[in-house]
Amino acid sequence: MNRRSLHFYEFGPFRLNITERLLERNSELVPLTPKVFDTLAVLVENNGHVVEKSELMHQLWPDSFVEESSLTQNISLLRRALAESGDESPYIETIPKRGYRFVAPVSETEETADALINPNPDLSTHSEPAVPASLIVSGKPESLQRRFLKSSYVPFISVCLALAAVLTVVFLVRAKRRNENFQPKSIAVLPFKTIGTNGESDLLGLGMADALIIKLSKLDQMTVLPTSAVFGFNAREKDPVAIGKELGVEGILDGTVQKDGDWVRVTAQLIRLSDGKTVWSGKFDEKYGSIFRLQDSISDQLSSSLRLQVSSTSKPVKTHPTNNPAAYQDYITGLYFWNRRTRDNLPKAIQYLEQAVQKDPNFAEAHAILADSYYLTTTDEFRGTDAEEALARAESSVSRALELDDTVAEAHIVRACLNLMTRRFEEAGAEFQKGLELKPNYAIGHVRYAYFLFYSLRLDQAVIHMRRAQELDPVSSITNGALAGMLYTARRYDESLEYSKRSLELEPNGVAARLNLGEAYIQKRLFNEAHETFDQVMPIDPRYASWEKSYTYALAGRRQDALRMLAEAEKHEEGPNYFNHALIYAAMGDLDKAFEQMDKIRLNRPATAQILFDPQFDPLRADPRFNDFLKRRNIELPSE
Repeated sequence: MNRRSLHFYEFGPFRLNITERLLERNSELVPLTPKVFDTLAVLVENNGHVVEKSELMHQLWPDSFVEESSLTQNISLLRRALAESGDESPYIETIPKRGYRFVAPVSETEETADALINPNPDLSTHSEPAVPASLIVSGKPESLQRRFLKSSYVPFISVCLALAAVLTVVFLVRAKRRNENFQPKSIAVLPFKTIGTNGESDLLGLGMADALIIKLSKLDQMTVLPTSAVFGFNAREKDPVAIGKELGVEGILDGTVQKDGDWVRVTAQLIRLSDGKTVWSGKFDEKYGSIFRLQDSISDQLSSSLRLQVSSTSKPVKTHPTNNPAAYQDYITGLYFWNRRTRDNLPKAIQYLEQAVQKDPNFAEAHAILADSYYLTTTDEFRGTDAEEALARAESSVSRALELDDTVAEAHIVRACLNLMTRRFEEAGAEFQKGLELKPNYAIGHVRYAYFLFYSLRLDQAVIHMRRAQELDPVSSITNGALAGMLYTARRYDESLEYSKRSLELEPNGVAARLNLGEAYIQKRLFNEAHETFDQVMPIDPRYASWEKSYTYALAGRRQDALRMLAEAEKHEEGPNYFNHALIYAAMGDLDKAFEQMDKIRLNRPATAQILFDPQFDPLRADPRFNDFLKRRNIELPSE
């Protein structure tokens, strides 16, 4: 039996558990961000007394300089959380120009909680989905009963994976039973906040979220945003409800992971976005050990119950992607850098993913994302020093991933991209479809498939898939920028501007999004704005920026400036660029020269699609020679 002293404050319908950092209202967990909880704790501990703003800020941010607006926001979020009880009583009084005072009557109590651990639970005696007796799940703080001891990090990852399996089951079953009317069509699992990790990476909480996302995404009738959609909220101060609204989902699963020695504690709550209410909460304590066997056992015993209660067509849930916790940590870190998608971050992703597959050569998911990282370094935007070597490594890694597990969707998407590079278009289409069939909510899969559809001259379908990618990952600079480019091609310039700007807010150094922004400005005839945009690209990619500025000058009727910038662009080319020459001559009104350049173009699928759809070819479209060019090159829209 373990005994632990718990420290509580009670006021109105609320109970504040200082020891476990939880606030409950009538036994229901109230979701608070860590800083908002700290704000409440300081005010309650000093109830009846004025706490100066400077003192509050010093206690909340002892080592940081923050604006007073951060404190004001915390107070606002706290007041909203307390007001949702329906109680009209005031709790926090503002003392003008000084600070705040907690004015409600407060009682303080100490309690001791006990727990019996049954190492051999009889799971067959439960009438509902079984949970081992060593796993404690409750909505009340009295059931928090484990003593924490010092331990190492690696077993903690193991426990996270196991608790993810249990938490997935309990979340789905209990949320359904306790609130029959809430059946979210879409949810996001936020990175769990890590507590007491002694300075270890916050990626621990991201690993917990990733494990849950993998399991929940296998269930039909509910969209679960991919891990990439929540990466940006790993170090957050935002209220979960605000994040959920930003992500456009109906429910948010939020929680904390706390480890201190031989025990790990997970708390979680499902929040309904329509009213901000917590409709389910759970607390879990577990000791590390043979944790993967425990995870397998729980998943097996509850799989049939999940299929009956959640979805009649649930897919088999893979228990865990690796048995090696250290390899999994490297994978999560590599995934983090892969998702950030810059020339600086991709080598870091490769480094960690290489470490992951060295520690576990049978880690299929790590091989797949490693292959994707190598593939990305062969593309223009992220090109590395040795594209040929990177391509060979991508081929090797994706082959290994599919050899180990042909149900890994990411591997099929990479294989499709590599097929495109070698002009195996039918095989590429089949691989894209296979990948999205395995993982319909894979945002990057939809982005890549949208480009394939565009190259197949199916623009309308390309826009649909690109929109779906942005819906699945609305806070990604990649999905927003890619959608902006596709909308530009579809001549939806205002929308293109909107998503380009959104992409640049998320990643200010994004080159593709800035080029899309400038091209949309050109079509809106906002030439000054276009030049300002391309000037920002010039230090990063002078080749693209020079071509775009030359075209902009040409369309604006500034022929000499266009020719000057054309000469500048040619300095960055290894040979003649007939494609861009045709566009610039056409924009200057020199159609004879433009068509001369057109006839020299060596067509491939991207070039064909661009000639057919890109608005920059509009100066040529009214000339009969344009249709004659299309006929001679056998370019026509597919019949559907």
